[in-house]
Amino acid sequence: MWIPHTIPKTTFHLFIPSDEIVSCRLLLNEVEHVVSSVNFSWADCMPKPLKLLCLDNIANHFSRYPDQLFEWITPINTEYLVETLSTSLPIYLVTHVPGDEYWRRRYADTWPNDVISTRNPTVVTDSVKIIYITKYVSQIIENLEPGYVDETELSEILMVCSPYVTVIDCQQLRIQGSMVHTLAIDEPKGIIPHDPIHIDMSFVLGILKNIRTLSLVYGSRTFTTEPPMYTPEQYRFNIDDMDTLGCGLVISKNLTSLAITKSELNMPKFNRLLPYLMECHGLEEINFSFCKLNSLGGKSVAHFVKTAKMLKLVNLCGNNIGPDGVESLSFVMLWRRNNNYPAIELNLNMNNISDIGAKYLASALASGVQPLTKLRIRNCDITEIGGLNIAQSLAYDRGLRALEIDNNPLTLKVAIALHTTLKTNLNIAYLSIQNCNLSQSITNFLSRVAFYNRHEKRSELNYVDIEYLCYDDDVEQENISLEEGTIESENMENDTKEGLI
Repeated sequence: MWIPHTIPKTTFHLFIPSDEIVSCRLLLNEVEHVVSSVNFSWADCMPKPLKLLCLDNIANHFSRYPDQLFEWITPINTEYLVETLSTSLPIYLVTHVPGDEYWRRRYADTWPNDVISTRNPTVVTDSVKIIYITKYVSQIIENLEPGYVDETELSEILMVCSPYVTVIDCQQLRIQGSMVHTLAIDEPKGIIPHDPIHIDMSFVLGILKNIRTLSLVYGSRTFTTEPPMYTPEQYRFNIDDMDTLGCGLVISKNLTSLAITKSELNMPKFNRLLPYLMECHGLEEINFSFCKLNSLGGKSVAHFVKTAKMLKLVNLCGNNIGPDGVESLSFVMLWRRNNNYPAIELNLNMNNISDIGAKYLASALASGVQPLTKLRIRNCDITEIGGLNIAQSLAYDRGLRALEIDNNPLTLKVAIALHTTLKTNLNIAYLSIQNCNLSQSITNFLSRVAFYNRHEKRSELNYVDIEYLCYDDDVEQENISLEEGTIESENMENDTKEGLI
């Protein structure tokens, strides 16, 4: 009873006495002598058994005991020990502590304003221990300052944590402290003699052998309280950083996902990284969103995509890629399928691909070789012409599962084309056309068609004629045979996975 969390919740609540029962048990002269089943402080008045005193002593001198300690003591004593063990012990002393309770306490003490997040699909099934160590290591790497790193101490910590770490997620890498003030000054661009250099990632990845997912943001943290906290100049980094990162990628044999986001990754820097990427044969996902690749960088990415046999996802959101870059990407998607490479989930949201770029994508979809599994082209300045090309191409494609074309100035003609195409296309499982100058009834109906496809209930859908949808906003109610909020909740879940919420 001295460890409340070990009691099953059903049992715990079952034995909570009501106020009436407690008051009936009180004697007139014994008001202060009440034992409540929900108040564990009564145990503090009892002398501790010798066993618990021994366990307290073990906890106070934990560094003296070998890793096999938890194999020698009983499960109930292990429960007590992990309850009392200090959360401020060095990480190398506690990596063998079993269960989740100790790591849950340590997580709460280390990041008191944070909650244990399992939004990332790669950590949903992980224990709290792995989640803690992963975040702990990511923050260590994130806070390393070039020129001031004790590699001996760092290597000891990373080696101890290496068996448990498969993900590195650094929100912002540091630069040399002497340059932070210089970068924060609002001076004309180019005043700094050279771009800042960040931590040597090849050293880090050489120790962390099990990394599968690597996510980096090149920038510097500032600790000023005056706005702006960050300036665009602080996200600059040296082209030589691509060499140190590339060497680390080559030796990371288990790497499947690479993300460099919100950084000044341009075409020259990507080209410096490209030879190393060519040797990463296991990559399945690449994410270069919100960088500065432009169309030329998009062509360089297409060159890599052509050689990546395992690649399944390419995220180039927010890179100002124009039609030229989209043309190269579309051609490569066709080439991949003709050579039996996996189809690609392509994210081109917030790029200036225009109607010309949409035409290239439509040509790839209409080829019939199923080049894409998902296509995201939100906020891409696509008008009626490009929208018609995309909609009509779906009549020939049977591999596309999701299409997002929100926030583009489409017209009723595009809606009519989509309505016609979706009559025979049963493959589209997710369709989003919000804020496209279409009536809400048309938008909802087309999304519902994809919803019924996704749940393989298309036979239950009353496929309403487009004329009724154009003039009757209430006709969509005829098709609500599943939960009303399911479509919206699934759309929000999809956006969350994409990092849009």
